[in-house]
This record gives sequence, structure tokens and C-alpha cells, in this order.
Amino acid sequence: MSDRLHEIISQIGVIHKELINNKKIDDANEVFEYIEDLDSDVKEHYLNLLLQYYFQQNDLKNLKELLLVGAKFDMRFEDVKHAFLNIKQSGENVIEFMEESIVFLKDNDLEENLNEMYLYYTNNEALQVNLEQALELIKRNRYVCANCYKNDDKAYCKLFLNENLLESLKRDLPYLLS
Repeated sequence: MSDRLHEIISQIGVIHKELINNKKIDDANEVFEYIEDLDSDVKEHYLNLLLQYYFQQNDLKNLKELLLVGAKFDMRFEDVKHAFLNIKQSGENVIEFMEESIVFLKDNDLEENLNEMYLYYTNNEALQVNLEQALELIKRNRYVCANCYKNDDKAYCKLFLNENLLESLKRDLPYLLS
């Protein structure tokens, strides 16, 4: 790693901690003001990290603000898990908003994340109605379906297995199931 990249990572850590401590992180516009005088490379790296943070926190309002300024991040299934675990009320959530990215997300790190989401869902009966739409989107992911098919002995598979998608995979993409 270059010295500059180490410097950027260090700066980002300090900035992020400061924004959390002073609660400015709760408003993307305040964050934009706070970082406006930073070097462009630091700003770009931080905004991309912040987008991931807002996604994981299920902060749809601020996520949209960052998408408008061109921030992006490489989503992992662990990010989806964190967002799912932060759904606490009804209304659109980041998983629904990023529907296409969720449905087509390819990741191999599924078992532990699916199990944690399963436990959250089953242990929070009062939230299940709020989690249902996000759950249905996750069930449309072919890699989740394939994982559940291969691990049908796991408790979480009963919740996440999409039988219709499974039939389609058996017919069109059988290599995913082996």
C-alpha cells in the first residue's frame, strides 16, 4: 500500500469517529460541509465508506444523498445483513431501495450472515411484518437460493429458500446447485 493510501485511511478513521461523536453523521448535508475543504481523494474515499455505513445503518435518507453525489461501494452480503438487522420500523428500507443490487449480489459469505438474519427474524416477532419485504427480496437472490438448497439441513434455509427460483435454477443454471 502506498504511503498516501495509509494517510487517507488514517484521516478517514479520524473523520468518521469525529462525525459519530458530534452526531453530524446523522445528516449527510452536515457531513458534506464538514469535509468540503479536504483533499479530493480523501473526500472521495470517505464518501464511498460513508455510503456503505449508511447502507448498513439502514439510513435511506442519507444513503440517497450520497448516491446523488456519485458515491459508490462494492456491496457484500455482510452489508445486507447489517442493513436487515437495522430494520426497526415500517416503510421503505435500503434493501428495498437497492433492490436490483440485492437480487443480483454475488457473494460466497452467506451461511453465517443468513443465520444471523434468520435469528433476528425469528426472535423479533413484532418486527416480522416490517422485515417481510426485505426478506422477499433477499429470497430472490440466486446465490442465496443455491446456498439454501445445498445446506437444506440448516434452520435458516427454511426461511430463505425460494422454491420457484430453485426450480428455475435447476432448469437454467444447474451448475450453481452442485
